[in-house]
Amino acid sequence: MFWEELLQTERPEGQRYWPVADADGRYAGMAGRDGVCVAQQPCTTEQHALEALKVLAETHFDSVAVVDLDGYLLGGLSADRLTAWMGAQWCFQLPGSSVWLQSAQSMMSSWIQALEEEGYRVVALATDFDPSATLFGTWIRLDQPDPTAAVETLERLGATVLGSYPPGRRHNDAQDNLDHLIHYLNL
Repeated sequence: MFWEELLQTERPEGQRYWPVADADGRYAGMAGRDGVCVAQQPCTTEQHALEALKVLAETHFDSVAVVDLDGYLLGGLSADRLTAWMGAQWCFQLPGSSVWLQSAQSMMSSWIQALEEEGYRVVALATDFDPSATLFGTWIRLDQPDPTAAVETLERLGATVLGSYPPGRRHNDAQDNLDHLIHYLNL
């Protein structure tokens, strides 16, 4: 499983919390930089990476303990290492483009249909609600390398597109338009 490639036994530099074991090797809790031990639910090697992500999100710690089925500490997993692994394994390896947007509503099926009519297929989607701004932030991964038409479609439907990657035709058009304007200003 994925734990073998992710687990670390030594505390990485800069980690606020790191799992510690008692004298018998059983998980004892998460030690802060000051050495004070705090209780946190560990993950077992039988759980999926999403469970570790859930524990990190619920506790606001920067690492999670990983134990075997008997409660013996196997190592720790930092949030940075987990997110980097997830990004490398899931959908970023797929060819395509990404779009980040913000809207008063979450990604609607009509938006996905509009993207499909443009020839795009949404291969991954994540949405999060920001209660302070009362807006939804959404990240979508598309199967096409140029996100230009998708960005234009989403903007036409009322979404505020915060960014896209890789730069598509729209980026090139903006540069061409700027060069054209500078040419006429120099006349």
